[in-house]
Parts: sequence; C-alpha cells; structure tokens
Amino acid sequence: MPVEQDLTTIGVTTTAGGGAIPATAGQIVEKPYDPTADRETIRGTIALALVWALVGVIGAVVLTGLVTMYACHGGGACNVETMDLKSIRAVIELVLTPLIGLVGAVTGFYFGEKSASSKPGG
Repeated sequence: MPVEQDLTTIGVTTTAGGGAIPATAGQIVEKPYDPTADRETIRGTIALALVWALVGVIGAVVLTGLVTMYACHGGGACNVETMDLKSIRAVIELVLTPLIGLVGAVTGFYFGEKSASSKPGG
C-alpha cells in the first residue's frame, strides 16, 4: 500500500517556533538557461576537429610523398609524372589549400570572439 505524502512540505524544515524555513541542502534552484557555455563548447569542438583534419591531411600528403620517393628511388617503376609528384600537387591544390583557409577562418573567428567577449563592455 503506497504511503501518501504532502508534496508541499518537501524541502522545507520547521523550527521549534513552528515557522518554516527553506532547506538549502538538496534544494533545486531554477535559473534561466544561458547558452553561452554550450556555444563555446561547440565552437571549440568544431575548431579542434578542423585543426585535426588539417593535421591528418598534411600527414597523408607527407606520407604519400615519402612512399612515392621510396618507391621511385628504391628501384620501383617510376614515370615522369610520379617523379614530379603531380598527384601530390593535385591533392595539395584541391584539398589542402581550401582546408587551410577554412581552419584559418574558423580559428580566427573562435579566438577573436573569445577575446572580444573577455574585454570589458564586450
């Protein structure tokens, strides 16, 4: 059999004089939602993901260049296009250049916004 409880008295303690004072331990305090902390977390995550993407692409380009160099100079079959690293240049022009611009814009916006918000009156 369930025990009935008066929900209006939860979180309220009484004093010896019979007056009720609000309890501070375990009390839920409502405050308006402030999206600033969530916004900063998301911006930081996006900036960090783009920086790691840039590091990954640069690593892939360097690794491809090292493998190509090792294959060509190790006695493997090389043609003129492979020796000139035309495929790596194409990757740099098509992927790396726009990614560098995007990372620069995002990190500039992120750190510019942080410095503007830390100024008094900003």
